[in-house]
Amino acid sequence: MKIKRLLIYFFVLFLLLNIARFTLAEDKSAPGGIIPKLQKTANDPELIEGHVYPNWGPVCQRYTYSVIYRDKEGRKPQYVKIYFNGKMIDMVKNNPNDDDYQKGVKYIYKYVPNKLGSNFYYFEAANGLGKTRDAIIDSPDNGPVLFKSAFNKNQIVVVDKQTGKKILDYPTGKEWVGGIALSDDGRYLAAKTSKHIYLFDTNSPKEPLWNFNCEQCRIGDDVKGGIAISGSGSKIIAAFTERVALFDKSSNKPIWMYDKAGGSYNVAIAKNGKYMAAATAGEESNVNSNLLILWSEKSEKPLWQYHSSGNFHDVSLSDNGDYIAGSTGCPDRRAYLFYKNSNIPVIKTDPLTRDSPVHRAKISSDGSSFAVGSESDAGAVFFFRKNSKEPIWKFPVPQGSSVRALNFTPSGKYIGAATFGGQVFIFDSSSSQPISSWSLNNVAIGGIDIADDGSYITIGGTDKKLHIFEKGLQIGKEILFNEYVEEIDISANGKYIAAGTGGSVYFFETFDKDSTPVSCTNIIEPKAEEEEMAQAGFNGNDEQANSSLCGDGTCEGPETIDNCRQDCDPNYEGRGIFVKSTQFKLPGMLTGFAFLGSILALGVYYATVKFNLLRRRPEDLKKLNKRILMTICITAVLFLILTLVFMFLNKPKSSQYEPREKTPLNTDQDNRSGEATDKENRKNLNEKQGVCGNDICEPGLGESRESCSQDCSAQ
Repeated sequence: MKIKRLLIYFFVLFLLLNIARFTLAEDKSAPGGIIPKLQKTANDPELIEGHVYPNWGPVCQRYTYSVIYRDKEGRKPQYVKIYFNGKMIDMVKNNPNDDDYQKGVKYIYKYVPNKLGSNFYYFEAANGLGKTRDAIIDSPDNGPVLFKSAFNKNQIVVVDKQTGKKILDYPTGKEWVGGIALSDDGRYLAAKTSKHIYLFDTNSPKEPLWNFNCEQCRIGDDVKGGIAISGSGSKIIAAFTERVALFDKSSNKPIWMYDKAGGSYNVAIAKNGKYMAAATAGEESNVNSNLLILWSEKSEKPLWQYHSSGNFHDVSLSDNGDYIAGSTGCPDRRAYLFYKNSNIPVIKTDPLTRDSPVHRAKISSDGSSFAVGSESDAGAVFFFRKNSKEPIWKFPVPQGSSVRALNFTPSGKYIGAATFGGQVFIFDSSSSQPISSWSLNNVAIGGIDIADDGSYITIGGTDKKLHIFEKGLQIGKEILFNEYVEEIDISANGKYIAAGTGGSVYFFETFDKDSTPVSCTNIIEPKAEEEEMAQAGFNGNDEQANSSLCGDGTCEGPETIDNCRQDCDPNYEGRGIFVKSTQFKLPGMLTGFAFLGSILALGVYYATVKFNLLRRRPEDLKKLNKRILMTICITAVLFLILTLVFMFLNKPKSSQYEPREKTPLNTDQDNRSGEATDKENRKNLNEKQGVCGNDICEPGLGESRESCSQDCSAQ
């Protein structure tokens, strides 16, 4: 019993030691130069968890800036201030009676904006002996990001290039589209929204083939995740919350899932589907964040990962996955090139900007060259060859506008780039001078792609339009959307253009030029931050409830039927989408110890008889008893076999998480509006050899409207 308790205590301690804290790192893009750094001393206090809540929304809403002051000696602060748009303002305690400075005291500043515009801030505190800051690297953080739009009419669209008509138009309601990817022939479309992964067949565009529902995901995160699809459409890689999952086109159940990725800005997959990568965010001091991670299709265990001092903002793979390009934010601000066999960079450039991120990195199909987009007065578009860390050329955009939208043709011949100021360019990689250019007045551009042959370029932005420009022609086509177009992908054959709307790409700064003040007669009071975090599965320290995720099959902490139904409602059909694989572990350990005990007993018996350890008289000595030896040996072999069997049963099948038989596939109209609802009267998923219920009508397997209405109701 003591051994069992010790094993349980050891197992719990092991889990606690391996819980990784999830932290979103913000971008640094404040104009006005670098803020001088403070000199560190042994007496400096600490400022932690500085942020603004909500981090995006409309004017005339109340926003709260908060930070926790902590001093290892429990010293009272001399001051806690917020640097806010150039002014230092005193902050106040969230709880006036809280004086536990050693543990940490929360300070707040409340603000109601009455016009659009950027709000730059950081926190500073002193205890009389030292000073410290938070929410700053080289320049202040920016937030909240203010919008005019309510972002409640988002959509996923596929356009026929030749006719300009929408052949697919799928509303996602409040959910932002964080990624769009077409197969080479345009047949399959993978899309990532705030809370869903979708796969569409553009030949049957009314409803997705399947969707994957992420209950704990939140709308409006600035670390958008991302999605990518292999050339044939057979494999899909997607990132959401801390997870990266690989899917096959035939099912919404992941082939494998990696749940330690942290927040991801983007993902990529090789054209052959054999390798995939993610660009993740985090903290400079945490070597398990700010990662570029590479996997093979065979396992969720990374082939390798590389840590940078700045967030990885983008990642791109060559066709066969041999080469990987990436780019980072502050303070690193570099472009990288890796070979798949090593996490030692083939190229690690010098910092490419003064104090701003390198937003985009795209590689050619053979990995011989790559292009990056950034915000820099020295050059916003950079072109590299794989044999030199110095750019072959660089192009500084007039007025230093940021190139957050950039793509590269597979041949490496053409580069398409667009700026936040509305400028659009096509470059031939042989020259830094654009061969075609366009300018859109008062439009911040977020999405871009260029046809594989370089014949045309598509862009989208704040004017809620998809623009198609032919190389060499000034007049282009326009297609209207409901919201800001931020994600674009052109099929490799050039026939189809996919686009999605949202606000993630604009999160680094407020982009609307209209800064006219308004009268805030009614102030919008947001939901309390603690309530919002609890519903998202986080506690007050921004850690997930009990170090677990909504969807792990266990109802725990602040999880309730309202905010985590699949864990807390025993009648929920999809309860526990993922269940940790812990079966048979205790029996396996017991049989293992029994095997070791049998071997020990054999040794003790042999030594006792053979060497007379009991010091018996010669006439009383006993000989080795073959029956006893045989019994102990058979027992040991039996326990060894059982141990090996349990080891096999305990081996993870594909990841730390195993899909349960039932998975909620929410594809009804309410779900299309961004609300999580369940299909009523779902039949057993094992019906018709286990295919009924996968949202694909398969007459060849006997499915019909009568036998499988949930799949074939559209017929």
